[in-house]
Amino acid sequence: MNAIRKLLILLVFLFINHVLNAQDSLTVSLSSNAFKNGDSLELFCQLPAAQMNKLKAATLHVWIDDLKSKKRWKFRYPFVNGAVNAALLVSEAIPTGNYAVNFLVQSGFYRIYGSIPDAGKRDSVVNYVMQTGNKKSLIDKVSVNRNGDFVMKPMLFQDTARFVFSPAVKTKENYLEVSLRIPVDSVFEPIYTSTRFVKVGDIPTAAYSAESYQFSVDDPEETQLLPDVTVFAKTKTKAQLYEEEYTSGFFKNGDAKTFDGIDSDELAKAPSLGWFLQQKVPGITIETDSADNEVFKWRGEICNIFIDEQLMMPGEHQTIMPREIALIKVFSPPFNYSMTTGFAGAIAIYTKRGRYADMNMPRYAFRLRGYTPFDAVWK
Repeated sequence: MNAIRKLLILLVFLFINHVLNAQDSLTVSLSSNAFKNGDSLELFCQLPAAQMNKLKAATLHVWIDDLKSKKRWKFRYPFVNGAVNAALLVSEAIPTGNYAVNFLVQSGFYRIYGSIPDAGKRDSVVNYVMQTGNKKSLIDKVSVNRNGDFVMKPMLFQDTARFVFSPAVKTKENYLEVSLRIPVDSVFEPIYTSTRFVKVGDIPTAAYSAESYQFSVDDPEETQLLPDVTVFAKTKTKAQLYEEEYTSGFFKNGDAKTFDGIDSDELAKAPSLGWFLQQKVPGITIETDSADNEVFKWRGEICNIFIDEQLMMPGEHQTIMPREIALIKVFSPPFNYSMTTGFAGAIAIYTKRGRYADMNMPRYAFRLRGYTPFDAVWK
């Protein structure tokens, strides 16, 4: 009888211990462990019950590693009510192979911290415009402390957005020199981590396991040594390299008329973007609409304007200075980018960024990456 009682006590202890551990661990699940190109990889992640109230603001990073090539894809989502439920369409660009899907939890939402080193008394407040890909703009202001630092309110936006800072006092030229820091983009120590393994394509599941796969916050591609090979190739211009790196989809069309703002200084010296295009593209005219916005027309039709491949509202391109532009691609009609753009011509403006940024140029405009849409593409 004592033996049975001891066994029951042991079972109760093990059950309670299991429940407590479950409450203190990350809940993660995938819709499958085998996918084909075109399938949807659905993922679910829930914070431990014990942390639901403590982590009222948290971000989930999903990093997918190709176990063979070591290439890494990064996605991030905000926790809503302590959980993330998202889907990634496995595109045709994803090669057949085995992958590790890593879940990393970081405390806090997307937040922007800024600094204006030479801020004076007149810069105790600065204005900013936030332009998103869905053609919406937010105009607001932020307070700057005596040290020139400011903190913007938490933001939940998808894909990328353009931020333009300007002095609160009207001036002929935007003199602000702004530096930004976004903690969710910085190296961080995850609060929780979990890894699942999946395969893409009709292949056997590789014998990878949690023991043989070593996750690292450092990008695996950067730690790989390239083989000792000699490559003979025609040297590409910086503008060509930029185009390969930053253009995608419809915008890769080789029929577009392209203007280089990296290797050539002709664009940077232009008094305005409109003046430059009128000199270079026959048929383009500039008009002003009822809201005093500058509008480009080509053969009488209003052109669609894109900045870094995001469709802009009328006049929003006026925040771009010629010296900020890396590349312009002008597409003759029809440019049927989507159901809403019609068949007019299009002007795609690409800003200097990354290694192509001009370090001597005043920094008051930024293109920032936000959260991944809950229904996105893995490509």
